[in-house]
Order: sequence, then structure tokens, then C-alpha cells
Amino acid sequence: MTPPVWQQIQTLPVEDIQVEERLRTASETAVASIVSSIQEVGSILQPLLVRRVKDGYRLLDGLHRLTAAKEAGLAEVPVKVSECTNDQAIRIEVDANVAGAPLTPLDMAVFLAAHKELYERENPEATRAHKARQARLSDHTDKMSVRSFAANAAEVFGKGERQIFRLISVGEKLSPSEIAQLRDAPQKVQFKDLEHIAKCGEQADRTAICAALGDGTAKSAKEVLGRKKAPGAALKTPVEQQFSKLADAFIRASKEARRQFVAQYGDVLVELIEDTKGGAQV
Repeated sequence: MTPPVWQQIQTLPVEDIQVEERLRTASETAVASIVSSIQEVGSILQPLLVRRVKDGYRLLDGLHRLTAAKEAGLAEVPVKVSECTNDQAIRIEVDANVAGAPLTPLDMAVFLAAHKELYERENPEATRAHKARQARLSDHTDKMSVRSFAANAAEVFGKGERQIFRLISVGEKLSPSEIAQLRDAPQKVQFKDLEHIAKCGEQADRTAICAALGDGTAKSAKEVLGRKKAPGAALKTPVEQQFSKLADAFIRASKEARRQFVAQYGDVLVELIEDTKGGAQV
């Protein structure tokens, strides 16, 4: 990847810095600590990293500092401005967070999945090799398509390759809403919880785990799965199984893929919606 171009340090009004969806959210504890520092020294010392976009500037790194600056009432913050691509922007956020505060298991899963996606975009031959293997080999060998990436990631994050694969799997499977639920969990989500999520074959199980951990009605993923498999639990009907597969595919698809699906099957969907309304009135 070609290095981004950086401009000299300058200042920007805090309200001019756009914050779109981030791979990691701000910690209230960390923000409070920075606010206290700002009150002591009167300013932000370390520049935020921002990207120039068509309608202004977008944050690359420094969410905690920007949030703290707003809470402390600062009008401007020091920034370094970059002219970079979307992939470079993701890379900067990933690398800055990896080099900064320790990542939680959930954060690591999200960043690893983003890291893998970037790696495969930068190394299309790895993706082509994956598709070729997938066409003629079993799912067990799918892992081989990212073997070189996993080896690099394992070294960077200080983890074993098996752990890397599990975290990648979790990061790829979880939707933004599920990630938000897990971030809001009263108890910090543990690596073993993510392992259980990685092994879930159905969206319904992942949804149940994320919801229960998020609202505190369960302390672990194992507890949630144990309830579902308890003696006397109802078995899923064929229709329920098909629904789980459809829901799983839909929730994991990109917005563009969903739009294409609706464009192609819109008439069928409208007919089904009308049937559902009719059934509800009977």
C-alpha cells in the first residue's frame, strides 16, 4: 500500500471534524482521564489524525481526544491532515489502535477482521487462491487461504494462529448491532465467549448470545447455549432452520448486496408482505 501524504500540523474547530462509524468506540473512563488532563494543561498535546474529504475533514485517529475536547469545551484541536484512500484510512485506524491502548478480545476480533479484509484487497492472489480451493476442497481448508495473513497477524498481536482464525471468524460474523450489544455488556466479553460465537453455525444462536450478554441476562455464551439445549427444549422445524439460514445470509451481507437482492426479488417480497398482512387480519 502506498503511504498516505501528511500535511504539517495545524488546528481545526472540533465541530468541523466528522466522526463516522468506528471500529472501536470511546471508553468513558479514558475520556474522563483526558478531560482531567485538558483541565490541567489547557489543551490537547498530541495531534489528532484527520483525513481531508470532499465536504471537510474526517477523523482517522483520536476519538477519545476529540470526545474529551468537546466535553472540556475546547473550540479547536491540533491535527495532522492526510490525503489518503479509504483503505489507507482503515489501515491508519487499525494500526493506531493496535499500537495504543490494550485491545479487548472483542476489539481485537473486529480489528483482525478489518485487517484481513485489507490484506485480501491488497493481495488479490490470496483471494483468488481461496476461491479456487473452495470450489474443490472442504470447508476445513478454507483457513489455508489466509494462512500467510494469519502468520503475520499472530506475530503482530502475540497470539497463536488458531486464536487468530477464531477471532477473524467472530469479527466477520458479527453485525454492527451485535458488536454494539457486546460492547454494552455489563461484564466484559471474554475470549472464550467469542470462541463460542465463532463456532455457532446459525445466526439465531449468535443473536441469542449477543442479546443475553448485552443485557446482562447471561454471564457467558456457554450459559446461553446451555439454555437452548436444555432437556425439553423444542427442536427446530425445517421452516425455522431455513429461516435461520436466510437471516444469517442477509445480516452478514453488505448494504449493496441487500439492495441488489431487493432489486431482483422485490416483487416476490412485496407479495409476501401483502400475504403476511392478509394473514394478520384473519
